[in-house]
Amino acid sequence: MTTVSVKHSSGWGILKEFVICIFIAGVLLTMDRCLENLYFYFLYDTGKRILDLFMALYLHAHRWFTIIIPVSFLLWVCYWRFHVRYGLLLPIGIYYILSLLTSLSGEGFPPRWLNTMLYPMAMILFATIMCSTERGVRRFCRVGCDLYIVLLVLNMAFTLFPQLYHLFTDWEPDYFISADNLTGFPLLFGAMLALLDRHFNHNNVRCAIYLVLFFVNQVLIHCGSALIAGVILAGYLAIPQVKRWAQNKPLSLLIAVSVVLCLLLCGFAIIYCNFIRVEETVDVFLHLIHKESVYVRFIIWNGTAALIARKPLFGYGLGEKAEFFNRPKTTLSYNAHNAYLQTLYEGGLVTTCAALAVLFLTSRFLKKCRDRELSGLFTVLIFAELIMMESSITSWFTWYPVFLIAQIGTLLCSLPREGETT
Repeated sequence: MTTVSVKHSSGWGILKEFVICIFIAGVLLTMDRCLENLYFYFLYDTGKRILDLFMALYLHAHRWFTIIIPVSFLLWVCYWRFHVRYGLLLPIGIYYILSLLTSLSGEGFPPRWLNTMLYPMAMILFATIMCSTERGVRRFCRVGCDLYIVLLVLNMAFTLFPQLYHLFTDWEPDYFISADNLTGFPLLFGAMLALLDRHFNHNNVRCAIYLVLFFVNQVLIHCGSALIAGVILAGYLAIPQVKRWAQNKPLSLLIAVSVVLCLLLCGFAIIYCNFIRVEETVDVFLHLIHKESVYVRFIIWNGTAALIARKPLFGYGLGEKAEFFNRPKTTLSYNAHNAYLQTLYEGGLVTTCAALAVLFLTSRFLKKCRDRELSGLFTVLIFAELIMMESSITSWFTWYPVFLIAQIGTLLCSLPREGETT
């Protein structure tokens, strides 16, 4: 009788764990805005039944998760009588409220505010629940690492063999996982999950597999901002002196570096576009950098700075689109391609200060962290995110990638022992 009971319990436990893991993978695939440009999510109305069913499932799950996750969070908080760790939820919430208020001071209720806030907050709430216990963290990182390994294998396969796209549609995007200048965000988030999986689950092999795929995909994609972030992470992982430095220095120092870098880039763009004869220098400049997109960014940053100077305090608000800069002599519109400039344009100094407050509060949490390995890891990850955000952003969810990592970092740095919740 005892043997039967044990087998039944074991079988039920396996089934329960399988369902939970599928749910986590579903939330990551559906609600993680770093994966918003995944190839399969654009296969609308292909006429192929399996793809249409997949898209129908994705769209329904996407809608229902925006309800299920906040409701689950409220039930979870009530169950523990509000004695839970909230991390950065309050300052992040203040940032989004200020985004709304500065938009209302402009042209009325912004049509994309709910989309800009609801989806990121749903994922951040889900991560808050998952990171409330060590067991939850172990499960979350293991499932996330496995999922991202699969995605990077697919990205590598479709990049090397683009004819695979024709199995589904005639459309051939540059990369399976995202557009070229946005690939760094999912790559880095997956690296975080893999490194946390190694830290909490001691899965060295799985982490090594992901890191190999990470750097192989970096080479295949050759996105400048993603490569810089990859170099930062590689330096932390490979050079002991860099690791010790990151573990002992405050994140606030690196946040200040990112702000100064933004000022330097913007200042150089202004000088280049206004005080140097572009007609005479552009050919030489492009020859030196071998990248026209950098020159285009100078034009965008210069134009965005001029717009910001007209409404510096509250900005212009969230419009129907995240693209607001009309490139001269073209019909093309761009976002700011810089998180600080995008925020200054949309929400002015008020909202930008709120975003910086979230970052500096993260630094305080990491400084108090007893686990210096975790502190150093999140310091480097957030700095790498900020560097990427100097030249490319997920424009509808500008601060989401770094806010999500910051929230996870603050929660893990005060993680209770097994069996505790606060």
